[in-house]
Amino acid sequence: MKSLKKVLCVVLIITLALQVAGCSQKDKNAEENTLSEVLEESTSERSQTVSLPYIERHPTPDNYESMVGKVSKLPDAANGEIEIRSADLSQADLSGEFENLLLTNYDSKTIWPDNLPEGFNPDKIMEICKDPGLGVRNLHKEGITGKNVGIAIIDQELLTKHEEYANQLKYYSENDYIKKEYPAQMHGAAVASIAVGKTCGVAPEASLYYITENFMIGDFTGRVAEDINELLDLNKMLKDDEKIRVISISWGAEEKEGDGYKELKKAYQRANEEGVFVITTSLLEDDREDIKGVNFIGMHKDKLTDPNDFSVYGKAPWAEEMDLYKTDYLSIPMDNRCVAAPTGVNDYAIFQSGGLSWSVPYLAGVYALACQVKPDIDYKEFWEIALETAVANEKLDTIINPQGIVDKLKESSSVENGN
Repeated sequence: MKSLKKVLCVVLIITLALQVAGCSQKDKNAEENTLSEVLEESTSERSQTVSLPYIERHPTPDNYESMVGKVSKLPDAANGEIEIRSADLSQADLSGEFENLLLTNYDSKTIWPDNLPEGFNPDKIMEICKDPGLGVRNLHKEGITGKNVGIAIIDQELLTKHEEYANQLKYYSENDYIKKEYPAQMHGAAVASIAVGKTCGVAPEASLYYITENFMIGDFTGRVAEDINELLDLNKMLKDDEKIRVISISWGAEEKEGDGYKELKKAYQRANEEGVFVITTSLLEDDREDIKGVNFIGMHKDKLTDPNDFSVYGKAPWAEEMDLYKTDYLSIPMDNRCVAAPTGVNDYAIFQSGGLSWSVPYLAGVYALACQVKPDIDYKEFWEIALETAVANEKLDTIINPQGIVDKLKESSSVENGN
């Protein structure tokens, strides 16, 4: 089981290596993926702190050029979206494909023809869809950015050096089920950028702690429990302005039989007791005692609409078919988001449908903003305020309102201080 002991061991090995080499912390040639200082001396293990960043590995960029390849026309739509990431469309006639182009997933390496229809500008649409929306960037202008708050993510291999979150990444660890030669994956880059990305993130100055997990192999529920415990162990060593307050896991197909799920529930409960909010895609069906009443669902918007306009959001077809829109379910942005791509450190991708995977890190980011405003907040108070301040439109009853949440917390703080 990988735990705090592994981190301590790595610290000691690095320290000894530096001493033997006669290096100092000021050595400009020192690798950035080492712990820059040893554990500070303290009277108890609980009060020890560790200096960051610690990056176990830098996965290489992935290559999607063969996924679609060079085509003379748009591929057919599947489940309401058309895949053209890294495709070569230079010889395709897209002049009459406006409506279909609005259904596409594309990225920075998609090669476009000259005859794009009027109104479809791939670069402009990417910039629109990078905006987290719902007034989040106005909060950033006020200094509400998630600063001094930690967000942890458990997901696939991360392109650690991507410009969106490289500076925010403080800890990157891979468990034993990860093949160390695997390149970065789409899912990891996307969720990290939604949470803390400098242009597409909800909390662009929050610290990011990341553990890579393979959700496709074996009893991953037990491993996720180990991952959560590793993060909680690490949290005990972090300084107050580095502490993890929320763990984002964009997965939720837990196997609820066997020891793995029992251990996962214990990890969830431990996190709750230690003031860490764990968000997964399966909160709607969880039997977790620590999270009762916390329900959310993703919402859809089109590529060309203003993400800050609450009226443009509506129901995702698949979720509507499952009757998942309830008056006490918070609606979170999900579709047509532009996020960091794993194909290069400056690459981005836009997805027609994100699924709840994109909603989880968004929600984690909003919680980080709330933690910055009120450091002693817990998930129950946050959820109560989130529902109280939610905005309704003609299609949805409870759209999350980040500005409203922050304003309510500031108002409550002012009352408590007698102002």
